[in-house]
Amino acid sequence: EISLEEAYNGARRTLQRGDKRLDVNIPVGARTGTKVRMAGAGGAGQTAGDLFLVITVRAHPIYRRDGDDLHVDVPVDLYTAVLGGEVRVPTLAGELKLAVPAESQTGKTFRLSGRGMPKLRAASEHGDFYAHLVVRVPTELTERERQLFAELAALRSGQAAP
Repeated sequence: EISLEEAYNGARRTLQRGDKRLDVNIPVGARTGTKVRMAGAGGAGQTAGDLFLVITVRAHPIYRRDGDDLHVDVPVDLYTAVLGGEVRVPTLAGELKLAVPAESQTGKTFRLSGRGMPKLRAASEHGDFYAHLVVRVPTELTERERQLFAELAALRSGQAAP
């Protein structure tokens, strides 16, 4: 079992099998079900057979993996969603800044080509990275903020503010 970060970067594990220690290289881009062959480390006999290890990639608390693509929900405050601005997006290769256009809605998706998982057996190629906006409505408003929102609501509906 490996983490998503280990699948992204590749990993090395040492396993104990009987009195033997085995060094296992987990390839970049590994996914659940990937088989790693350990030549000559299998069952005993005239000649030892091969041992196959099956990889399981643990679920990640932030990212969702779909093949070689990664998805992440990006919280954005109401003001940035309405007026536009920048948000920080965490990726496995580091943080990026994403320009959010004015009047963005929850669910708006940005595709960052080539920023997803490295492809198994072609580590220089990557899937895509999808950032899904989740607009956060402010809580614990002050009285003045409530008044301003009431004015905005009145402007939108064409009525006088209360």
